[in-house]
Amino acid sequence: MTTDHQSQQHTRHPVREALTLTLACLAYSVLSFLARASESLALSHAHSIVALERRVGVFIEPSANAWLGAHSTLASLASTQYATTFLLFTGLTLVALWIKAPQFYSRARWTLVVMTLGALATYWSYPLAPPRLVPGLGIADSVAEHTSSYSHLFDTLANPYGAMPSMHTGWSVWVAVMLGTYVWRSWWARLTLALHPTLTIVTIVATGNHYVMDAIAGIAYFLIAWLCVTLTRRTLLRNVRSTGETS
Repeated sequence: MTTDHQSQQHTRHPVREALTLTLACLAYSVLSFLARASESLALSHAHSIVALERRVGVFIEPSANAWLGAHSTLASLASTQYATTFLLFTGLTLVALWIKAPQFYSRARWTLVVMTLGALATYWSYPLAPPRLVPGLGIADSVAEHTSSYSHLFDTLANPYGAMPSMHTGWSVWVAVMLGTYVWRSWWARLTLALHPTLTIVTIVATGNHYVMDAIAGIAYFLIAWLCVTLTRRTLLRNVRSTGETS
């Protein structure tokens, strides 16, 4: 992992950086797809999550899904948001950081990488069926109903049991925090940026693709990744300074 100071001194070519990130994204998709587990295990974990949410009073998925299903226009907008903003806003944020805050780009990118690797490890170790695939919950697949092409692509390439954690949530929080911390720091900009993860969390729950606990886990994975990257960077900088002082 490089420090921000090092990234300033050895700036990578933008085409090479874009190619590296594209390949990393493809590798993530392939490894996530390969993490498929048995349906019975994924459903067993789903029932455990539902039981936990009922105990703590946050089992709102059926009511949220029913409300969204009764408003077809909103359901169509939510499904489009779910299908498009996940990668689009993340990519645009990387570009904004590269151009407007290059001294923080490495830190932000590594936070994204560490968070996503943590999620990938969880997909392999804890397969979880989303609400829309759990019989008896009465939850409709809103995204499939309103964005059939995306749903077909998802069914072909994605892991249907990779619900925990929600990387729609993790990446959307990353977008808001990275831009609000390193690029646009006014209160109104940060308030506007906060709309993205807020709408994303509402969307993933109401469309039947995630549980509330998935969203909480996505936020936790981001915070842990950001903390790990920040502490590692500080340690590396301290070691570099110590080496310079003794040389």
